[in-house]
Amino acid sequence: METGLVDDAAVGALLTGVRRVAVLGVSDRFNRPSFRLAAYLLDRTGWSVDLVNPHVVETLGRLCAPLLADVPTPDLVVVFRAPGAWDAVVDEVAAVGGGAVWLPAGVADADTTARVVARAHGLGVRAVADRDLRAEHKRWCP
Repeated sequence: METGLVDDAAVGALLTGVRRVAVLGVSDRFNRPSFRLAAYLLDRTGWSVDLVNPHVVETLGRLCAPLLADVPTPDLVVVFRAPGAWDAVVDEVAAVGGGAVWLPAGVADADTTARVVARAHGLGVRAVADRDLRAEHKRWCP
C-alpha cells in the first residue's frame, strides 16, 4: 500500500522545487514538533515560510495566519493536524492551489495515511508521508 511519495528522486525533485512552504497547525510551545520544525525551516532554509494556526496569534516572532487561504499559495504544506482532519486539509490545499502536502510520520495508521494520500493524488496534490522533512531537506537541499 503506497503511503506518499516513496521514490527518492520524486521527494528530491519536490523539495528542490519548493520556494514557499506553509506550516499548518504550528504551535507556540517550544517543546512541540511543529514549533521545532518551523524554527528549522525559518533558520535553515531559503524558503518563504508562512505559519498557519487559527488558535495561535504569534510564534517564533511571526504572526500566524488563521487559514491556509490567508497566505500566498504554498508549494508545500506541512501538516500538523490530527489524522481526522487530514481529508479536510487536503481539500483545503487543493482549493488554494497548493502543490503538495507533507503528512507527519507515525501519527496515523497505514490505512488512514494511504487513504489520504490517494485523496490528495485524486485532487492533483502530491503527498509525502512517513518521512522526516528535516532529514530530507538536509539530504536534498544542502
